[in-house]
Amino acid sequence: MSRYAYGDFDIIDAHAHIFPEALADKAAENIGGFYGLKPGHPGSAEELLREGSKYGVKMYLVCSVATAPHQVRDINSFIAKECAGHPEFFGFGTLHPEMDDLEDEVERIIRLGLHGIKLHPDFQRFKLDSPSSLEIYDLIEGRLPLLLHMGDYRYDSSSPERLKRVLDDFPKLEVLAAHFGGFMCWESARELLRRPNVKFDTSSSLFILDKAYVRELIDHYGVENCFFGTDFPLWNYGGEVERFFELDLPYDYMDRILSRNFRDYFRI
Repeated sequence: MSRYAYGDFDIIDAHAHIFPEALADKAAENIGGFYGLKPGHPGSAEELLREGSKYGVKMYLVCSVATAPHQVRDINSFIAKECAGHPEFFGFGTLHPEMDDLEDEVERIIRLGLHGIKLHPDFQRFKLDSPSSLEIYDLIEGRLPLLLHMGDYRYDSSSPERLKRVLDDFPKLEVLAAHFGGFMCWESARELLRRPNVKFDTSSSLFILDKAYVRELIDHYGVENCFFGTDFPLWNYGGEVERFFELDLPYDYMDRILSRNFRDYFRI
């Protein structure tokens, strides 16, 4: 049992996916199916707001990813429209390494008022350090942060080793390494990814990691470098919030991870 109540903190969900209403149920099922899980929620913006409001969530980093190049523009337009309609949303666009007009779309993402790029190498079927992805990093380095799905025991497309190579070549690239730097690859992430330009989120990790180990990861990376995230709609929203509160962290740690680090990083 946590010593704190949800109302003691502003909460920002730094990792949430949303989809158009007509596709939300199917998209959530597809995400869950990829990991052999039953999704905790439908993937609509309305469901995200409804569930988050139960726990006092004030802001959500919302994103989606394109599994094919032709989807990119529509997804970015959708995210921008949802952000315009919901002031609680803080949008990230997406790109695809096989796009013909990467540079133009980066400029459009900036004009749309989106704040970064989300990539999921496993879903998008490219290796994080592949030649085709390097143009993306070159175009956004020093301009837009990159939220990356990291890690999977079944694939190495998004492994910490691959991200290390990218960071060596693009030392000014700002990265938000999801899932504490690598789902099921936490030890290699811990060894390779502690860098001043890399942040980490708690998403898709708290359900399986020992509480003491989570606290070790936070101390290792630095509490100032960690964000709270749910990976909505994959997990039950309340479960993710409750698991975080049950870590029994000091108040300052809670405050930083739940919102202050995010606000400081994005100058909100």
